[in-house]
Amino acid sequence: MQAMVLRGTSLTVEEWPRPTPGSGEVLVRVLAAGICGSDIHAASHLEAMMAETGPTSWYAKVDLTQGVVMGHEFVAEVVEVGPDVAEWSPGDRVVKAPPRETARPLPPRMASAYSSELNGAFADHMVLWEPVLLAVPDNISVEVGATTEPCSVARHATHEAKIEKGERALIMGAGPIGLMALLWLKHDGVELVAISDPVAERRELAADLGADLVLDPSDPAFASDLEAAFGAGPDVVFDCVGIPGIIRQAMDAVRPAGRVIVVGVCMEEDRFLPFVGINKALTITFSVAYTRAEFEETLAAFSSGAVDTTPLVSRTVDLGDLPAEFDRMAGGAQADCKVLVSSAVDASDG
Repeated sequence: MQAMVLRGTSLTVEEWPRPTPGSGEVLVRVLAAGICGSDIHAASHLEAMMAETGPTSWYAKVDLTQGVVMGHEFVAEVVEVGPDVAEWSPGDRVVKAPPRETARPLPPRMASAYSSELNGAFADHMVLWEPVLLAVPDNISVEVGATTEPCSVARHATHEAKIEKGERALIMGAGPIGLMALLWLKHDGVELVAISDPVAERRELAADLGADLVLDPSDPAFASDLEAAFGAGPDVVFDCVGIPGIIRQAMDAVRPAGRVIVVGVCMEEDRFLPFVGINKALTITFSVAYTRAEFEETLAAFSSGAVDTTPLVSRTVDLGDLPAEFDRMAGGAQADCKVLVSSAVDASDG
């Protein structure tokens, strides 16, 4: 099968061994996979990321000399079930979520999201552990289904914020996670949600998706516009950017006794003055990933139409074009929101 392989910092599309499902596992055909910002970071900095996170690293099973196939935002179709699999059949559409409670031990090769033993979704096929699977309702499109994982990330962040009735929010960054957080906050009935981003196309998309106020942080009037909208400041500020300096900006913007939710993944050392947080009695929460219940909530919202990520999908590229797409995105291309990857394999091959 075809797969995009990362070795060191080199990306190539090549033949990769098609995995075979073991006991309690299923083989799936990838229908569509989203390119995540963490994938772009990993392509250049995975070795440093592994060194910084040590034994707690999600990347503990990666051997960059052997190669790794990334891709964790996806929707797939079951094509083969291994021994002891009773709940799933070929043709079922699935996503991967945190595992349900089970007495069955996690297979060692399933212990990492990034692994050199089993490939991720930037490939034609992959093997998944049965307890991580969730069914995708028939009325959810492939494009929307592929956004289940990042939309669950955004859902977890909005849950972490613990927003109460009458509170107001600012989202810094109108990328995929920031825009999905916007969708969830408006779904929850938050009356005033502002979003800031220096890219005009992203601000326009945020306005189309229901943002009550869109701001350009590079505009000299940014601070005065923020004060005019929020007075002493928003109750919650979401950092969905992940670059040095944003946490401090969020601390400055939020009201006294407010909350800052850090969702953006900053890959560099950052600096902020703790006194600012102490003076304002702030709470700073680092939000990561999601729960299985949040995955289920996301799929239910997609199915009912309460949340629709269709406008966030900018375009779809072929698997063979993926290395060039990584280079383009790493080079600072920002007009796109969510780019999906499709494999070349079709149902007759699987």
